[in-house]
Amino acid sequence: MEKYDLDKLNELDIVEVLEAMGAKPSKSNKLLHCPNTNAHSHGDKHPSMGFDKGKNICKCFVCDLSGNPVTVATKHFNNDFKKACEFLHETFGVPYLSGEVSHQPHKRIQPPKPKGKQYWSFDSNKKFAKVLIKDFLPKYPNMSELQRLKLIYTFVYRFSLTTDQRGKLSWYSSRGLSGSKFLEYLGFLSKSDIDNLVEQLLKYFSLEELQRLKLLDLVGGWKYGYNVVVVPSFDLYSDMIEGFMLRYTDNRPKGKEVNVSCTDISFPLPFGLGRKTLQQCKTLWLTEGHIDGLSIATQSECFVSFAGTYSYKEEMLGLLRGKTVIVAYDKDKAGQEAQTVLIERLQKAGVNYKIASWDAKDGEDLNDLLVNGKINKIQTI
Repeated sequence: MEKYDLDKLNELDIVEVLEAMGAKPSKSNKLLHCPNTNAHSHGDKHPSMGFDKGKNICKCFVCDLSGNPVTVATKHFNNDFKKACEFLHETFGVPYLSGEVSHQPHKRIQPPKPKGKQYWSFDSNKKFAKVLIKDFLPKYPNMSELQRLKLIYTFVYRFSLTTDQRGKLSWYSSRGLSGSKFLEYLGFLSKSDIDNLVEQLLKYFSLEELQRLKLLDLVGGWKYGYNVVVVPSFDLYSDMIEGFMLRYTDNRPKGKEVNVSCTDISFPLPFGLGRKTLQQCKTLWLTEGHIDGLSIATQSECFVSFAGTYSYKEEMLGLLRGKTVIVAYDKDKAGQEAQTVLIERLQKAGVNYKIASWDAKDGEDLNDLLVNGKINKIQTI
């Protein structure tokens, strides 16, 4: 059994750990609204979770939730140490001591107890809306939470399409994807782009809202790095987006991708799963990441690329009914474990599927096969 790297888990930013468990930002840069809402009257309306970023610890002044990342997560999961480590390991992608990254699914924080799966369906007769951001900016204060999310995330995405794209194009060229027609749908943000973006966001939207949507940190700065590709998650019935993934282009060994979304407001669809795909494609390839999706698209195939092996909502699979899907996950241990889970869920959802098979010596994933000139060696079973 793999061992967790406790030192690395405890190096995780305590504020990010608390937010992952459900803590909410406050107007104070020293306090959060405690995630342990059941222990507070009025759900901790007045923030009581203090933190020390220097020591990387926290302490709620009302309940007993306190400590470093591993300790506070353990308390949050009713003193279940293993579940806490699994949650931190999975949520932040921290490798085991061996260096392996497993993708065993963990339960979401305080999940609702469903009475039964309500699989999603696609209404092809529903009108598709094209939205001009400038027309809706004056209406922002009176919008619903979902409308504001779509407006702000779409603002970020469309801004990223207007920047100098050379860094993006160079990086995809190194992956054998310079000719991909899908690159025009991907944005790019450099350091100077992000400085400009933050200035524009604060001009039109409230700091509290931008923090709520996980774009800005507690002091109003960009929460993520720069030189990132912006991979959108489109709404089915409009040209707006409901979330996005940031893909770093500096080839860092871990933490290469960050999903930006608020799943308590809306669970974003994976890249590639959109209105046109559902209307025009009878066969869809399911891949672990968008790079593999772009790789199989070079063979004129339709694809749906999950932003991580367990980043999809199970009810979402109902959209694939009536299609034939080809599961093409990576050949490493984590990918094969995730593939097994996905197949079980596809069967439960009543989705017809096949499995992509190839010799792992030719490449671990679809992009390896493309770069190695072996992508035509794939068979389906």
